[in-house]
Amino acid sequence: MIMFKRKTWIWIVIIAAVVFGGYKLLAGKKAVTTYTTEAVTRGDLAQTVSTTGKVVSAQQAELAFALTGSVDSVLVDVGDKVVQGQKLATIDRKTFPQQLSQAKMDIKIQKETLRNMERNRNEAVYSKNQRNAQEVVIKKAESAYSAVLRQMKDNALYAPVSGTITKKNVSTGEMAMAGETVFVIANPEELLLESNIPEVDIVDIVVGQKVFMTFDALTEDEVFWASVTEVDPAATVIQDVVYYRVKMQLDSPDQRLKIGMTCNDDIVTANAENVLMVPQRAVKKDGSKKYVEILKTNDDGETVEKVYVETGISGDNGMIEVKNNLKEGEKVITFTKAA
Repeated sequence: MIMFKRKTWIWIVIIAAVVFGGYKLLAGKKAVTTYTTEAVTRGDLAQTVSTTGKVVSAQQAELAFALTGSVDSVLVDVGDKVVQGQKLATIDRKTFPQQLSQAKMDIKIQKETLRNMERNRNEAVYSKNQRNAQEVVIKKAESAYSAVLRQMKDNALYAPVSGTITKKNVSTGEMAMAGETVFVIANPEELLLESNIPEVDIVDIVVGQKVFMTFDALTEDEVFWASVTEVDPAATVIQDVVYYRVKMQLDSPDQRLKIGMTCNDDIVTANAENVLMVPQRAVKKDGSKKYVEILKTNDDGETVEKVYVETGISGDNGMIEVKNNLKEGEKVITFTKAA
């Protein structure tokens, strides 16, 4: 029994010694802090708005008949080149006499209504305002009659501009509805690029900005340059989202580009050349001021220096311009880990 108690105390002493020794060893170690750094570099920065667009014609016209009628002849097809003033299609003249007769009957009815009002001028239903209103109705009926007469004299559609037929929505014998597009004429030799820019980005877009782009139909290595030539002052709503149309002109035309092709645009809204830059995550805030931490190595080890800086534009590559108090090659801290 005495021997058992002696062994127990020996083990207690050994364990206590090990625990105490481990504590002293850990307490004697200093906390080690590790830093992730990147060098201050010099180069060019660009800030862009990215979007997609399409190739369109600088000159484009949509044509429609003024009145409804049966198409008597279609003289062109998609892909045909036309010149300004060329006849494109006609409406069957046999449809016009009926329209003219209807318009003439409408005038007669409206004039008879006015005569009835004149005969009953002493009754309560008659007033000067009513007479004036009825005279306006008569003028509208007479205008419709004159429009039919003009169409009877010239029942054809003519090309308002020179170009190529890119769409044809009617064939001979079909009924053409008034106001519905029959042809689209475009000039494939004068191309523009169109993109719809969301309202959150449009404030940064101005005429004259440079654009670099690629086309889905070509390889990604082929980069084209263009310039912003027009920004629509009014919005276009697409699926409840507000956009603004922006037009761009290619610096160098390419015969491979066709109307309707898709382009991927990067509009350069700001740029800075040959400037000092650091990763954006290296810049921290101290109230309204900005600063970076520089890691310096000397005989005493590593030290951290806090340096206040003024920043410029933020580039698309995650870098930001720094305008003062830093030198190329200095190590700025991007991440700190305490061990």
